[in-house]
Amino acid sequence: MKRKLAIYANGYNIEQLRQALDGIQSHPRAKDSDIFIFMSFASYGENPAHNQGELNIYNLGHIEDYDGIIIFSNHLNSPDTAIKLCRRAKEKGVPVVSVGMPVDDIPCVRFSNDDGMRALVTHLVEYHHVKRLIFLGGPADHGDSNERLEVTKSVLAAHGLELKEEDIVYGDWGNTAPRMLIDRLVETKTLPDALVCANDVMALGAVTEFTRLGYNVPDDLIITGFDRFSFGTHYYPALTTVNPNFEEIGRQCCELIYSLLDGRSVPESPVVPSLFSRAESCGCTDQPEYVRIRNQYCKFTYQHYLETNAIDMFESILRHRISETTDYASLKKEIRDHYSKTNIFEGREFYLVINPEYFEDVVAKEEEILVNGYKDQMEAVVSYHDGKMYPEGHTNRHEIIPSYQKRDDEQRIFYIAPLHYLQYNYGYMVFSGDATIIRQNMCGPYLEKLQQSLKFLRINLRLDGLNKDLTRIYNRDPMTGLYNRLAYEEKAAALYEQSLIDKTHMMVMFVDINYMKRINDRYGHLHGDNAIKTVADSIRSVLKDDWIAVRFGGDEFLLIATNCNEEAAVQVRHSILSYLEIKNHNGTQPYEISASCGYVITDPETPSNLQEYVKEADNLMYKIKQEVHANDGKSRY
Repeated sequence: MKRKLAIYANGYNIEQLRQALDGIQSHPRAKDSDIFIFMSFASYGENPAHNQGELNIYNLGHIEDYDGIIIFSNHLNSPDTAIKLCRRAKEKGVPVVSVGMPVDDIPCVRFSNDDGMRALVTHLVEYHHVKRLIFLGGPADHGDSNERLEVTKSVLAAHGLELKEEDIVYGDWGNTAPRMLIDRLVETKTLPDALVCANDVMALGAVTEFTRLGYNVPDDLIITGFDRFSFGTHYYPALTTVNPNFEEIGRQCCELIYSLLDGRSVPESPVVPSLFSRAESCGCTDQPEYVRIRNQYCKFTYQHYLETNAIDMFESILRHRISETTDYASLKKEIRDHYSKTNIFEGREFYLVINPEYFEDVVAKEEEILVNGYKDQMEAVVSYHDGKMYPEGHTNRHEIIPSYQKRDDEQRIFYIAPLHYLQYNYGYMVFSGDATIIRQNMCGPYLEKLQQSLKFLRINLRLDGLNKDLTRIYNRDPMTGLYNRLAYEEKAAALYEQSLIDKTHMMVMFVDINYMKRINDRYGHLHGDNAIKTVADSIRSVLKDDWIAVRFGGDEFLLIATNCNEEAAVQVRHSILSYLEIKNHNGTQPYEISASCGYVITDPETPSNLQEYVKEADNLMYKIKQEVHANDGKSRY
């Protein structure tokens, strides 16, 4: 009898997920099951509302509709969510296995940080004679990172060496922390013998920055990682790392699930040993397999380039078609027509399911029509399978895959990912396991662009409904969506005059992007545009309904806030700068985005001309900017 297995995973770990899937499929019983992978892109440090919209995908289906559940608890980037899912499955009587994170009374498959990490650090000390190393970990409270740290300390101590507190640095698993650390080490000329990173992403970020600065790995510095991502094996030098052995983890998950399904006694929760993977970044150049791996990868580099460009082009076409629609009916027509003609990257079977209310009632706010999660009934706008597009129809949370039927002669794999605006989910997409965007690890960017297109469409439809579309065209900056100088002339004076009448204070804040010329010169104007949009988003995040934000010049912004005193202004400035810090930590751009903010508070008792306040705010901003540039390069990292 064909069974249904559900997997709850994080899309940022899709490579490890696919490795685990190989292990699951290698189990003799797995061929008798269809696999439904519910995949979010929640991340540490992201907007909590955005994360909730991602995590809601795990609540889309009904757990009792599946014969077994595998939860990659340690990768969901939300321990609370993982615990709730495990307990819900147990309450419903559905066999469930947790991966990586033990949950009370739930079978768990754990991978050992110890084995591979111990072998790696021992190799560095005994074979490469490392005396001093720096450990770059993930978040300070992350269990895996801390286990890898403790193993590192233990091996060093066993060899009469010490890992000092100043040589322990915490990051967020991304590229920002390693770049900052490498910059500091190079500037202070205090290179250790080795940099041991708690994951491959940080290790590759460190190698890239170190190389950019004119140094060589491993001759000048050994750098190692943990995860054995394919990028690290294709890279030069190939990354010395630790393989968590997710293929074996997947096989062990199946063993537990089918033991539970068969009513057999459950074996003791296994611990899968991690494996040391010796390579070139520690100086071991005697392994020709990495040359072979790189050669094989290079054979398909141009194909990958063509596929990536084609996906971007077709997505651009879809976004354009979406932007031209005028209502929900025309939106459905354009989307269906697009995917009828362009469907080579989404897989042999894919679906786009939407809550119609989101586009039918565009005047209402999201919280008025959407729940914090999914409604029971939605519309399958796109249903593509068996080589053709099927008519649109309704589906529900028990069905998930429209018109799904078990097929005894084939195993089907579905990746299910959310569509949402902040915490409000208005749909989801389903891709089959053969989808190019899954293989190319492009699902996250693909969905993000589609969500942005749908969000902006709804904004435009809402503006049309309110008959304000012409005003927006004339008064808005097209790149950022903020007001332009024309709108400033019309709106700012009126706000200021009203504040004088009401005898209330008003804040006038000038915001200017730091090092804009450096970003444009070093990385190009597309990245410059990205910096402008990011700062605009940071300003938009603090806006209230009766405030206005203006793109005053190329990289200059003006924020005018009514009923705003000194204390509130300080908070506004802090919120803008904090937003940028979060984006820097979570982003993939090879630079940091920062801004200088100068503000003044108007005095209704002794009023000046508004233009004088603007000029004063500009002067204060410029002084702050001068201080920033004067301190350039003097930060800790």
